[in-house]
Amino acid sequence: MSPASRVGVIGIGGLGHLALQFARAFGAEVTAFSTSPAKEEEALALGAHRFVHPRDSKALKAVEGSQDLILSTINAAQDWNMYVAALRPHGTLCLVGVPPAPVPVAAFPLIAGVRSVCGSNTGGPGRIAEMLDVAARHRVGAQTESFRMAEANQRSDGSGRTMCGIELCW
Repeated sequence: MSPASRVGVIGIGGLGHLALQFARAFGAEVTAFSTSPAKEEEALALGAHRFVHPRDSKALKAVEGSQDLILSTINAAQDWNMYVAALRPHGTLCLVGVPPAPVPVAAFPLIAGVRSVCGSNTGGPGRIAEMLDVAARHRVGAQTESFRMAEANQRSDGSGRTMCGIELCW
């Protein structure tokens, strides 16, 4: 990633919050993708230059062929071909969230556009140390919320889904 990079982040939650901040810290032009319009203000405050709702065909057309990297932080099924279409030649769609089903992607846009799809789970100790150094220098931080464990099942992320039990999963 370089200051000339255009980076998209799918999902404006825990990992997405960090991805937006890191991409901005590296000087990239950052696009946030989320199906939750309520996340727009938050995404912009965390470093996104623009916000795209994936069901807004006009907004999607505006970013078509523009992204060098799109990082998916979500664990939900998507129209993955739509994100592949948003990639520039030699662009990459990287999954760090695990969708619940196989990721169907048409081969021709990958081949003709010299685009790729990959996955990543973590970096080695050297990369983690580098990431922590960048986070400290650029004030990248996790968004947290504190509450009593007894309240965990009453909390919601605003989507109508309730966080679950001891794992505090969304």
